[in-house]
Amino acid sequence: LVLGPWLFTHLPFPGPQLIVLALAVVAALTLGRWLGTLSWAVLVGMHALRLIGVWFLILGAQGVLASSFATRAGWGDIVAALGAVGLAFAGPRPRMLAYLWNSFGLLDLLVAVGTATAVVQSGAVPGVQPLTHLPLNLVPTFFVPFFIATHIAIYRRLNVV
Repeated sequence: LVLGPWLFTHLPFPGPQLIVLALAVVAALTLGRWLGTLSWAVLVGMHALRLIGVWFLILGAQGVLASSFATRAGWGDIVAALGAVGLAFAGPRPRMLAYLWNSFGLLDLLVAVGTATAVVQSGAVPGVQPLTHLPLNLVPTFFVPFFIATHIAIYRRLNVV
């Protein structure tokens, strides 16, 4: 975590993105079996933590976080979180809905990483600096890789991969 801010602000493209990808692969490989043992409600319901998107919107409105990132990542996370709450209670039975939500949730994470990349490369001010310091640096270094791993586990649960 000490190197986190430096890595994400000084490594050229695609360095930070490759770090997030590597962390996601490590999370999927090391946590895959454990994630597979979780109940549907827990596996999907933990995505309610993505309500952090509200914080992104607030920081964007305050001019502390790039508006393009705050809007895309914020609303995407909010929709994913609310969908997760509904699916956690519905169970895996609405299979097509679960597949669509899971695909949306994974795509939202990829869009957020891509948008953060575009913001950093454009040199926009404000940028994504809040994501390089605690507590928000846990988003790209822990939560994004972890949630990617959970999306893979959900695809496995749905017998897609």
